[in-house]
Amino acid sequence: MHPDTKYAIPPPSEESANTKSPSETDYLPPALTSDIEHAFVRSDDGNFIAIDRYIIQYKKKQVISVLGDGLLPITILNDENGQETIRADFTCSYGDVHNSPATVILMKGNMPYKEHYYERGEKYNTPFSTNGDRFRTTIVMCEQLNFDRGQSRHPPLILRSSDDKFSISIGSSFQRPVGKVINAHSTTKHDKLVHCLNPAYGLKDPRWIIEYLEYHKAIGVEHVHVYNVDMHSPEVQSTLQMYRDEKFITRHDWSDHASGGYTTKKTYEHAKWAAQTDCALRSRGVYDYALFSDIDEIAVGDEKDDGRLSKAMDMCDNAKQQRGIVACSFNSNTVSSIFTKLNDEEEMAIQDKLILERYNRIEAKPHCPSNCKCLGKNCSEMDRKFHTGRQKYIANVRDFDIAPRPMWTHALSRDYDEMNKVMEVLPESVMQVRHYQGHWYKNKDLLSTMEEKDAPLMPRLMNTVRDSIRHMHTKKMFYDKAKGSASSKGVEWINPVERPESYHDII
Repeated sequence: MHPDTKYAIPPPSEESANTKSPSETDYLPPALTSDIEHAFVRSDDGNFIAIDRYIIQYKKKQVISVLGDGLLPITILNDENGQETIRADFTCSYGDVHNSPATVILMKGNMPYKEHYYERGEKYNTPFSTNGDRFRTTIVMCEQLNFDRGQSRHPPLILRSSDDKFSISIGSSFQRPVGKVINAHSTTKHDKLVHCLNPAYGLKDPRWIIEYLEYHKAIGVEHVHVYNVDMHSPEVQSTLQMYRDEKFITRHDWSDHASGGYTTKKTYEHAKWAAQTDCALRSRGVYDYALFSDIDEIAVGDEKDDGRLSKAMDMCDNAKQQRGIVACSFNSNTVSSIFTKLNDEEEMAIQDKLILERYNRIEAKPHCPSNCKCLGKNCSEMDRKFHTGRQKYIANVRDFDIAPRPMWTHALSRDYDEMNKVMEVLPESVMQVRHYQGHWYKNKDLLSTMEEKDAPLMPRLMNTVRDSIRHMHTKKMFYDKAKGSASSKGVEWINPVERPESYHDII
């Protein structure tokens, strides 16, 4: 940082974390400006990567921990009751304390730990977590080590096996929640919400980012963690800087280059589980709930409350008090009208609308069995569960008595027996997600089989978003400039197709 400016002074391009070098025709800033630079330290054997080291508040103790991904020396055992346990075959060393025991927390699945950790996902040719149900995102807790706040410079944390075949030294700053810690026993309303935005990539048009962030701000999100994979264009970077100046977002450099090749598509859409877990660890005690979703999904709350998410958090809170529920899930519905190519007259009629206002139809119910699993006779709304119903979730990050864990995509974990005990499914009228994607409908030639229903976003909420863009000069300038130069009039990652007249009744 330069002493005369609040902005980062970019280093020379050869020292930066760019995915490619700038050129006259395709300019990139010399460095991806971020608020969080993760450690991304690899073990000596290259099979494990430490995202960061953390101070995790758990119950009444501060625990030195590591979030990582990949292969660790562990032994998976079965106890006398047939339950799997994990033994760490390595120790933690820090300062004057050597070979302290380690506890390994893996993501649970619907199969034994051994199968998820060792046997799944071999075709992806990477030691890290994959979309093939290989779960290697890990939290290592060194519970017997003591963190000394009085030290200005902390020694490295070393994980090492007794045979020295595995070793990793992490010397980065200790990560911890930043912000005022909430009193977990307070009787005040639990409605502080942080959005853990899953790794974002492929966007070049700032309009969607502006609408997305303003929309979520309007429904009650207080802060957004943005894990930026490749949105490096000057227009997008300027937009993100604008929201950083408002202190509404925290930017994470989650690029392939910065991570040393970890955050690739092989590691399940750019290491989504590690990003979610990092965000949850940073939010513990500072917010009440964390929302986990993608850049092509928006959360929709109670229509009686202008789409805000307060009622959803209230219901989740009540469930925790009554039954020990620690997270709440909700259904995801594909926005079907994104696929309809409009004619010139229709485009003219909605040229002044937001991108969010262009699309007013969603699937009436998920297409079974391709996109859900019917757990009841009629595959009703409340029969949909977790990934078989394409759900997303909010998790309680307020209470320190909830043990930290690696966070999965559609639930806290893939172990549905446990999830049915600790997660509540919210009615769609209280909370749902609109998914601006559903490419598999198109790819599998299923568009004509979709049952659709009208579901326009609330006009008052849309006016709030529109006014928030118009009333700030910089936002309006960025938005209008992007609109004038956009190659797409809708969401940029969708190529709409010609559909029958019955699909055009959207204005």
